[in-house]
Amino acid sequence: MRYMHPFCVRKCLVLGQYINSLYCYSFEEIGIIMTLMSIKNLTVENRLQSVDFDLQQGEVLGLIGPNGAGKSTLLSALAGLVSHSGEVELNDNNLNSISANKRARSIALQPQFVESAWALSVHDVVSLGRLPWGDCDQTIISAAMQQANVMELASRHVDELSGGEKARVWLARVMANQPEVLLADEPVANLDIHYQQDVMSLLKNYAQSGHAVIIAIHDLSLAAKYCDRLCLLDQGKMIKTGKVGDVLTEDILSSVFSTDVFINLQSEPPIVLAR
Repeated sequence: MRYMHPFCVRKCLVLGQYINSLYCYSFEEIGIIMTLMSIKNLTVENRLQSVDFDLQQGEVLGLIGPNGAGKSTLLSALAGLVSHSGEVELNDNNLNSISANKRARSIALQPQFVESAWALSVHDVVSLGRLPWGDCDQTIISAAMQQANVMELASRHVDELSGGEKARVWLARVMANQPEVLLADEPVANLDIHYQQDVMSLLKNYAQSGHAVIIAIHDLSLAAKYCDRLCLLDQGKMIKTGKVGDVLTEDILSSVFSTDVFINLQSEPPIVLAR
C-alpha cells in the first residue's frame, strides 16, 4: 500500500466532504447557472429581427411588448412551427440537428387559442400530452393533473368547464409531455384574477422543478411578480432583455408603449400601470 502523508489525508477528507455537501443543494443555491436554451440572431422574415437571449434552468422568462411586437411569432419559431434563420440550441445541441419527435418532447407550446373539437374528458385531453412519447403513462398523466390541480375534473367533459378550468387543463396536457422548455402564449388572457394567479403560480412551479418557461404576457404587473427576467419586443425587434427592474422602467416603457406609466416594483404585488 502506498504511503500518504497525514496532511494529504486530511485535505482529501475535507475535499470529499465539500463535494459531498454539494449534493444537498440545488444548482441555484450553489451559484451554478444552467443554460437550457440559447437563441442567437433568430429572425423570421418580415416579422422578427435578430433576437438573442439565453434561457436558464429554473427560470420564467416573460416576453412583453405591444400588440404585434413579435411575441407569438418568437414562440412559434422556438416551437418549430414557423421557418426562421439564426441559431437555437437546446442543451448545446442545435435544434436543426435533432429529430422532430425529440424536439416535440423537449419543447412544448401552449397556444393562445385552444379548443377541443370533440367533447373529450379532461383525462383524455391531458393524455394527449404523451403523444410525442407514444405512450399513455398513467403515472405521469396523473402527476400532471395533480400538479395543475385538475384531478377532480378528470371525468368531466372539457366543453363543460369554465375558462379558468380549461386553462389549467391545457397546461396539464403540456406538462404531461414533461418538456424541458414550456412555451405559453398569453395563458392568462381573459381569465379573472383568481385564475390568473393560479395559472402563473403553476407555470412558476413548473420552471422551479428543473425546467424553464417562456411566457408571452400583456399584464406587466403579473410579469413583474412571476417572471425572473423579461424580454421586451417592439415591431419585431428586441428592445431590452434583463432582470425585471432593468426592463420595467418608466423611460423604456413610456417610449415603447407611447404612454406615461406608473411603476412600483417594491409594492406587494408589484404595480405597472398606464397613468
